[in-house]
Amino acid sequence: MCQSMKYHHNVSDEICTKDSIASYLNKDSVSICQLLYFLDIDDIASYVERSYYADKDWHFRYKISSMIKLIVVKSFRNLSFEKTISTLTNQEAKLLYFEDENGTINLPSHATLHHFVKYRLGKEGFNEIMFRIGKKISRITKIRDLKTDSTPLEASRYDRYADYNPHYKCKMDKAHITMIGTLPIYMTHTKGAANDSPELKKHIDVLVKMGVDIDTYALDGGYDSFNNHADVWYKLKAKPVIAYSSDSKVHNEGTMKRIDHWVNKMWKIGGSIHMKYENKLRFLYENGRKKQVGMHLRNKNIEDEGFEEEYSKRAECERIHKNIKWTVKFDIRGMKNASKEMYSIMKFVTYQLLVTANLQNKVKQTNSFAKYV
Repeated sequence: MCQSMKYHHNVSDEICTKDSIASYLNKDSVSICQLLYFLDIDDIASYVERSYYADKDWHFRYKISSMIKLIVVKSFRNLSFEKTISTLTNQEAKLLYFEDENGTINLPSHATLHHFVKYRLGKEGFNEIMFRIGKKISRITKIRDLKTDSTPLEASRYDRYADYNPHYKCKMDKAHITMIGTLPIYMTHTKGAANDSPELKKHIDVLVKMGVDIDTYALDGGYDSFNNHADVWYKLKAKPVIAYSSDSKVHNEGTMKRIDHWVNKMWKIGGSIHMKYENKLRFLYENGRKKQVGMHLRNKNIEDEGFEEEYSKRAECERIHKNIKWTVKFDIRGMKNASKEMYSIMKFVTYQLLVTANLQNKVKQTNSFAKYV
């Protein structure tokens, strides 16, 4: 997947498909379908076919990869299902492979696309696609710093189901987004007044399943808890770089003297002060002293002169969140309450797929889509 894609396909009507996306990078305006032409999602399409189309053969009227790319077009252009289909040109339909062996354009109806989104895939399907894309991104990149932060999904002021958040001064839901470097790999959706910290466990558990290989995990003060420090260190084998308040003090129970005391106190179940440092922390974590391990790790951050430099990497979150919102209209205005989570994940998956297309084709500015229409 990290290799440049080389497609050879003749398209009529003055649409030229070169064997490299580089031919389009210097143009001011390019159809989003041109970028999607160079996106390889055959493995994801195969998964969808196996998992969601195993019941009847006649469902395979359209290529699954083409249907997924059509969802990207809808989200990127912020169109209704009907207008997504009606405004697609013949050239764009060919770039998305809606052309049969006889050269006839065969597009799905807007009702078919809606059914594919809401009933064929649904929230479960988009969650699984998001996980698979995130796993691929984490394996492609050599970046080793991770960060999670929440961002508001703004709602209409008249939305009676959305929470009013006094910090953002609007009605909203929240998207909790995890990125590796500047690359988005996972998201969860909550109510607008929900606390950030409890969501971290879900993200850590998914990151473990993805097999991410990282050095640091940066989080703001909303995630500052001893358990979160300990879980990041133990489950992800990474340094927790979590902001702490200005009046935070070194906890005595987190000092090495107390760590050694408790390891030695549990000598009957294998504890020993002669253990290696990391083995001591692991032993305490596994034997009911997780909070103490978190205290120790937070103490280390307080005493670390290089903490601020490592934490500064988290600043990328707000920039990428703004870019996601600019690219796919990342809000919940006008959505039915029952559909908010599914459509927010769908838009996040859209952004992931656009990033993946740039990664596959070795485009340096992986989060840049300003030239596409």
